[in-house]
Amino acid sequence: MEHAPRYSTLYDYLRVLRRRWILIVAITIGGGAAALALSLSQEPKYEASVQIAFRDIAADISIISGTAAAPDITAGARAATNAELVTRPEVTDRVKKKIDADLSRTELANSISTRVGLQTNLVILTATADDGKLAADIANAYAEVVQQITTREAQDLLAELEDSAVKELQEADKGESDSFRLGALQDRLSRIRTLQDVTQPVEIAFAAAEPTDPVSPQPARNTVLGLLVGLTLGILAAFVRDSLDRRLHSAQEAHHELSLPVLGLVSDAALKYPGLASDGAAPMSESEFEAFRILRTNLRSLSDEPLNKILITSSRPDEGKTAVSLSLASACAIGGNKVLLVECDLRRPSFARRINTLNQSPGLTDFLMGNASPQDILQVVQLSEPAGSASLAGTEGQAAGAIVCITAGSIVPKPAELIGGQRFADFLEKVVKAYDMVIIDASPLLSVVDPLELVPHVDGVLICVRSGQTTRDEARASKAALSHLPERPSGVVMTGLKRGGVDGYGYYYGY
Repeated sequence: MEHAPRYSTLYDYLRVLRRRWILIVAITIGGGAAALALSLSQEPKYEASVQIAFRDIAADISIISGTAAAPDITAGARAATNAELVTRPEVTDRVKKKIDADLSRTELANSISTRVGLQTNLVILTATADDGKLAADIANAYAEVVQQITTREAQDLLAELEDSAVKELQEADKGESDSFRLGALQDRLSRIRTLQDVTQPVEIAFAAAEPTDPVSPQPARNTVLGLLVGLTLGILAAFVRDSLDRRLHSAQEAHHELSLPVLGLVSDAALKYPGLASDGAAPMSESEFEAFRILRTNLRSLSDEPLNKILITSSRPDEGKTAVSLSLASACAIGGNKVLLVECDLRRPSFARRINTLNQSPGLTDFLMGNASPQDILQVVQLSEPAGSASLAGTEGQAAGAIVCITAGSIVPKPAELIGGQRFADFLEKVVKAYDMVIIDASPLLSVVDPLELVPHVDGVLICVRSGQTTRDEARASKAALSHLPERPSGVVMTGLKRGGVDGYGYYYGY
């Protein structure tokens, strides 16, 4: 079976967002806090604007000359050209002398910007400074200097026209020009001198006023932008982290990696109980034990043939296989089955530690080595009702049946040889005739060879996968290890799920 894409449905994306919501929130808040801190650390900036109207002197000169020539460029293009001339070095030098500010020529030039009003064709000069009054002074100084320089250039042009007109008139007086020509030249000279008195090529339409509020920084706006940037980076980080996370978190992921049906989901809280064993501690709750009833039912539907010998293993240690073995045995026993629970994890036995009524030895190894009889190794574990079950009838905590248990026994140097020997195979053939269900708690698949020796002797295999602990590589390695053995009906038990979590216990019912 090919591995399905990791993000193939909307639920897959929402699952990542829900699972990594703490990371997303942290980065989002961090982005907003960073933007706010940066805004508060910046010096306030003020802007002041002055609007200038440029008059086309060429039009007046064409009237003087008696020709009404059409303008060669549009008003907008002329305004754009004049806007470029406003910030030329000559203007900046004069402004620097005009205002009382400790600014270099470069700083002064960088503090001014120009643009052309789309509707009015006015040139708008905007000055930026750390002080509102300074910003207004710079803008107005630029406007005044531009006005002075442009007026002077216009006056110089008109002076040249005046000199030319005077020379023409003098030459006409010396010659034999008629009175009509002389009158025309005198009229032209008069117009030029009149234009010199009234010409105003630049007019300050609106002077700059001192601003009261800074234009930057804007803490509120910057914080919102920082939150948005942080949210974007948080979501990106969530998917990057999720894609790099090799652990399995949900039943769906375990199903895709192992290509096996998920038969049960076990909460993290249920793993601390030794099934329903009456060992003096508080029994497992009814809600937690319900998962093992469901596992028992799903196990029956795994194959058309009866599954009397079930091997329970995992990819690695601490994935809850022993707790699942004890609780599944309890579920089968209170369901009316005669159950034998065999501890075949001979390297790290834990039955006697989890159930204080059990003795570590004699056990399975002692029997296989001929040091104990079957009667010596069989131990009965009494079961109690789950906490909260039938409490109205007053049966909570009462006896609910029993299971027969065989512990691992004495520690031996070569456990794999014992399990793989003929004596163990004969042992399984005999006990399966005496019990309805034989549940074998085996060692992890990837740690030792022991469980691989057991697979050919059982009817079905359950692989425990712990949420947030078992990796995808481990799951694939377990699948590869089983593929080299005789095929047996197999399923997955997802353990360690948090009730109400993102991939939690409640997911079972939807699944």
